[in-house]
Amino acid sequence: MRRFPLLLLLAALPALPSSVAALEVRFHPGEVVYTYEADAAHQLSSLMLQNVAVVQKDGPPVVVESLGVELRAGGQTIQTVVVTPAELEAAAQRLAALDAQGLLKLYDFAFQTSRSLGPGIRPAADRNVAPGTGLLVSGKAFLLSGKADELVVTARCRDAAGQPVEAAGRLKVAVHKSANTYRFPLAGITYVGAAPSLNSHHRWAPNQEFALDLLALGGEGTTHKGSGARLDDYYAYGRDVLAVADGEVVESAADGVEAHDRLRQPGESAADFEKRTLQAQNALLAKSIKAPLGNYVIVRHAGGEHSHYAHLKQGSVRVKAGEAVKSGQVLGQLGHTGNSTEPHLHFQVTDGPDPMYSRGLPVAFQGVEEVGLGYPPGTPLQSGWIVRSK
Repeated sequence: MRRFPLLLLLAALPALPSSVAALEVRFHPGEVVYTYEADAAHQLSSLMLQNVAVVQKDGPPVVVESLGVELRAGGQTIQTVVVTPAELEAAAQRLAALDAQGLLKLYDFAFQTSRSLGPGIRPAADRNVAPGTGLLVSGKAFLLSGKADELVVTARCRDAAGQPVEAAGRLKVAVHKSANTYRFPLAGITYVGAAPSLNSHHRWAPNQEFALDLLALGGEGTTHKGSGARLDDYYAYGRDVLAVADGEVVESAADGVEAHDRLRQPGESAADFEKRTLQAQNALLAKSIKAPLGNYVIVRHAGGEHSHYAHLKQGSVRVKAGEAVKSGQVLGQLGHTGNSTEPHLHFQVTDGPDPMYSRGLPVAFQGVEEVGLGYPPGTPLQSGWIVRSK
């Protein structure tokens, strides 16, 4: 048998990916990602990987070729998604364009690049990640069948010499369990305009991932009577907003004003109304980062959880910071202050008091049931449901 030199045999082997210490996979929010039940009968739940970044802090430049996202249960891979070069390129170009327009800084509470990339890290303009830059991918959604306990992301890259380089990061996957019992913030019949379903705009933002937009419907299935050009045309307008549990008010604002002309007017196109709404939102942000919330109340509960109630009616806020509140106590009334397209209550539970940067948490309510579809009490709410609160 012919013998080959050992060096020749080693040279024939494919290059194994190396690990560059300065290359990192970062997550925001980090540590854990929460699932939200979509259909208990079929054991389906949704999961949102909000922000994952490949960051080269001070090492050599690399080209990111793909991201592999694995969902695991008991160490076994049960679902895999690959973020392709085309998707990575599009994500980088989008972020670079927003950065060039100054929007990443203005809307950092929404994009949260200051947290996901980290201090001193700039967005990469493409898949080439140079020292001091990072490539950020946002909003990767999963429909999970069964249970998972871990999410692993592997960044597969090439260095300047064409050699493979890898970096990996992992998150715990969990069902959120609160120590608190929460009641619904509105009494009677309510229309859930937006819930943590994947078709909700809230679900794609870390600070409001599990938020609810709550309204009311009339007999014709609309949220208002007449033309909807006046605030009191809306069935939900002025309803009492209730504390969902005992707690202490940590912050409230009561200087927001309402106006009929901030509603969509008869004959106004959806595009024109959207443009006008964006202009109003930017004007609010020029005043302060919290101005888009309008009048609001934030209550601290046991375990460091906080409930938030936003867009409250002008002149209706009844509580101030430092006051103790009881479950079911009236905090204010449903209104149209701040960045609101029509009277509604924006409600959420978070892991901290900051409405712009705290993390949204899934919330389950007692004493509320879906009306018309037959889902049992306690089922996590979905967009479009009509619910009854006792």
